[in-house]
Formats: sequence, structure tokens, C-alpha cells
Amino acid sequence: MPASARRTIKSRRITRACDYCHQRSIRCINAGGSQCQNCIEFDQPCTYERAAKTRGVKPKSGARAGSPASAPRSIDSGNTHLKSSSQQWRAPTIASQAVVMSLVEVYFEIVSLGCGVLLANVQFYDLMTFLHGTDTPQISRGDYNTDKDLFPVTMAVCALVSARVRDQAIFNPAWDIEELSETPSETFYDAAVRYSAGCEDSREAHSLNTLRCFALLALTAIQYGKIREMQLFLGRYHTFVAMDGLHDESNWPKDIGFVETEERRRLIWSMYTLEVYSSIIWNGVTRCREQQINVAYTTEMDDDMFNNVGYSQPASSPVDIGPSPGGRWANVRSSSWLSGWNFTTDLYRILEHVITRFRDRRRHKRSSLSDMFGDQTAVSATSVQDSIMTLYGNLPSCFKEFPEVTNNPSSDRYGFQAANITATVQLLRMMLFASGGGTIEERCKIASEVVDAFTRIPVAYLRAISSPLLHHLAGIGAILGSVLEEPLSDIAYHQVRVVLLSLAQLLENLDHGIHSAINAQRLRDLVAQIDDYWNQLRSCSEGEPSPQLNSANQKYHGLRHPDALRTIPSQLTTSIFEDWPWSLDLMQAAESWSSTNLALDD
Repeated sequence: MPASARRTIKSRRITRACDYCHQRSIRCINAGGSQCQNCIEFDQPCTYERAAKTRGVKPKSGARAGSPASAPRSIDSGNTHLKSSSQQWRAPTIASQAVVMSLVEVYFEIVSLGCGVLLANVQFYDLMTFLHGTDTPQISRGDYNTDKDLFPVTMAVCALVSARVRDQAIFNPAWDIEELSETPSETFYDAAVRYSAGCEDSREAHSLNTLRCFALLALTAIQYGKIREMQLFLGRYHTFVAMDGLHDESNWPKDIGFVETEERRRLIWSMYTLEVYSSIIWNGVTRCREQQINVAYTTEMDDDMFNNVGYSQPASSPVDIGPSPGGRWANVRSSSWLSGWNFTTDLYRILEHVITRFRDRRRHKRSSLSDMFGDQTAVSATSVQDSIMTLYGNLPSCFKEFPEVTNNPSSDRYGFQAANITATVQLLRMMLFASGGGTIEERCKIASEVVDAFTRIPVAYLRAISSPLLHHLAGIGAILGSVLEEPLSDIAYHQVRVVLLSLAQLLENLDHGIHSAINAQRLRDLVAQIDDYWNQLRSCSEGEPSPQLNSANQKYHGLRHPDALRTIPSQLTTSIFEDWPWSLDLMQAAESWSSTNLALDD
């Protein structure tokens, strides 16, 4: 080999990484300019100020061939035999560090605002609060590239945020949407699914990151509309919790600090609310019960007020780490947005019992267990609703008002909690009337009030809620669908028509990238079709002769009886739900419950 070639290879081997790339253990690529490629991308000063080591400076100073000091390091390097067994694994490059960090920062911005994971949300995306701000440095340092537990959860975070960006559910205009959309959400999702599979060792306790990864994947599946995959990851999460007994705080590791304790509390209760929500929307089973969870609520103070050393709270507002239900219904404080978050969890605990009691009532016979333990379904829907509305009325005003979004977390987080609470209260009300036990007027009234409640919420909040809001609107559709299947008077149809047009206006406000298959114009076209059919029915009834009435007073008779009942064809009523991008098991549940003809009020 010519001497010049040997010198070229030798020079390439001893090329020295800049300080930034050296600190992060990533390959330093310099095409001959004043800055390397990484420093240009991350806008970092490209310096060489650290003390010179043996590698790259004195190739003949005694460094042993094959030692870690003489081997170049790279994210995708295959020289894993040069590292210790604990550092052998390296993550694949899914996206640039800049894109990953931007997505993670968006995630934590959403969390800081208290804006709903999952409602799917189920509490919408408040579920995302089960990460703490102390996780950010780990990701910014690129630790996920060498940590098998951290890598899948980081990819799951990116998948969820990227999906929300694609659905235009990001409300802060400061973010570069093009950069956030650089890598498809499915690419992050597939990586999280693939590498989380290696964390399913049944012989050891599962890490918090593994549980969080499954939670985030379930939420992302909801964002995609892949409900079977949501059930898969929800099932894995509940299996691991059961294996390690994590439903009881006394079984948690004894050496965890304050931060992880709070993260675990948020995760447990967030996933509980998601479980209840999914059992409602997709008519499924509830795999965990609130009576079986022995975990305190999260401490009601912001993340910047505590760390692993302890809590920092003014004396005027003492730390409250006890569970909320049963003792402080009338004492929800306004000192932290997490007070509203905990209140929403309370509402989901009520929802669980509403589901249980009213599903029991649709069974036609009493079981021997009912005789043994007594009838637990005697409470009426009216009394439950009155109690809920009393609790809502007693909330601080900051959890009932919707100021315009300012992109200032200190003020916006309360507005998002208010939107979250309002949506959950309306879901509760819809469930109380889902069995069809109310009259047509009552069902129209509840549907109208639910639409009005959402209309009062600023559009920015609704768009940030994203896909889970469509499930709430599906609940409104279930109520209206049950009404349209029955014979209606002119007055009753007018009530339904007003609600449908209000729903169309709400969808028009939301038609900003969230599954455009549902649009306001399509719903308005449906109303126009029903109007035409309704007018034809009225014309026929006014023009047809009657054995009892002559042609002279037939028209007068039709005008005097606007309460005459008419039936809308089923092909028109069912078209309300065509092309809806979600499985409407809530509607199916409402139909099956109403078939029992049980009145809710005793």
C-alpha cells in the first residue's frame, strides 16, 4: 500500500471529536469546515478545549491496540466487543437528536399545561403527567441511545406527540411543524413496540419506564384509531402491575425517591381512568377497580416545587398527599392545577360505579348474589346527577372558566383542567341517560346541554384535546340516534334539529385536521334530507282525505295537530354514524340497554 494511503487511513483513525460530540459519545463528522455537522445542527459551539488524551494525539505513546481508547465510537458502531457488558447495547438511529428533543419538549409543554393523554383521555392527555421534568436531562444527553428501558419510552413519547402534530392538535404557533413532522409517527411507534418487547422478563420486577411505555403506546393507538392495539398494550400494562403488585403502594421499591413516587401515583391513577374510559366507549370490561387500588393521589403541587430531596411548599398551603375521595369533596383547592386533575379522577371513580350499577340493571333477573348482598342499584340517575352537579358547582372558579389560551403555562394549565372537568362531567351525564330511560324531551335536553358545554370551551382547548373529543361527540350521536328512531312530533323534531345543527357548528370549529371524514357540511346535508322528508310527510297528511274529515277542514286539522307523530326512515337516521372513524360501541351499548325498557329513576 502506498505511504500516502497509509497516512490517510491513520489520519482518519486519530481524528479528534469536538467537546460537544465527545461529551455525548456520538460520532463527530467534520467535512473540513469550522464546525462539525452535529454542532451545526444543534447550534452548539464547536470547541476542542478539553485536555488532550492519549487517543488521537500520541498514537505511539503506548496505547494498546484494540483498547477502548483507540477505537472510534459511533451510535451505529458494531464494535460492541470493546465495551463492558453493561454498555454493549446501542439504539438504532430513528431520528435526529434535534427532532427527538423538540418532540419531547412539546410533550412536556402539554404536560405543564395539564392538557390531556389519554382521555383518550380519558382525562384526555392529562395521562401524560406521569413523566416528571427531571426526565428531560436524560433525553437531552442522549441517554436513551444506550439505555434499553429509556429508549422505548422515549420513542413512545415521540410517536404520541408526532401523531398529535399530524392531527394539528398543537396549539402553540411557536413550534416548527415541519421539523416535528420530519419523522412519521409510525416510525417511532414501531421502534417503541419492537424494543419494548425485550423488557417483558417475568423473572424480575418491571421498571417504571416499561409500564410508562405501554401506557403511551395505548394512548398512541387511540390517536391512530387502532383500538385492538390499545387493548393489547392496556392488557400488558395491567398484567405487569398485577405481577408486581403495584396496585398497592406498600409493594413499591423502598429506595425510590419523591419524584418516582409521584410519577408512579400519576401513572396508576391515569391508567385507571383510561381503563374506565375504554370500558365506556368500547363497551368492554373494567380490569381494575378503584376499591382495589391502595395508592395515594398525586401531591397537589407543581413539578418545580419538589425533587428527590423533598417538597418545597409555603407554610400557608401544606402538603396534602392523602387520597381525595371521601373526605374533601367540598374542599378542592385552587393552589395547583393538579387539584383539578385529582378531581377528574374522582369523577372517573363515580363513572365506574355508574357503569357497574346500570349494567346490572339491564339484566332481567336477580341473581342469588343480589339476594345475598342486597340490591345495589336502587339509586336513581337523577340523584346521581344532582350530586355530581353539586360537586361541580362547589369547585373553585378557576376550574370552571375558560380563558383564552395565552401559551403561558401558569394560566393556561387551569383552563385546560376546566375543559377536562367539563368534558368528564358531560360524559357522566351522557352515561346516566344512555339506557334510553328518559323521555324524548329529556334526551334532547341532555344532548343540547352537552353540545352547549363544549361550545363554551375555546376552540384552542378543543383542538388540543384532539381525537378523544370525537368519542364524546359519538356519545351525543348515540343519544340523538335513539331519539330519531322513535315516532316524533313537530316539536320534538325541531328540538333534535337544533341539536344536530349545533353539533355541526361544533364540528366545523374542530375541522382542523382531526379526521376530516367527519365534517360539518355532511351533517348539515343530513339535516336538509330529513327536513325534505319531514315536509313531505306534512304535505301528505295535509292533502290526504280522511273518513272523518272533509277536504275543507283537512288542512286545518293538520295545522291544529303539530304534535302528530311521524317516523323517520332508518336509512336516514343510521347515516348519522356512517364514515365515523371510530368504533361506536357506546351507541351499541345504548341500544342494548334501551332494549330492557328500564327506567333509571325509581
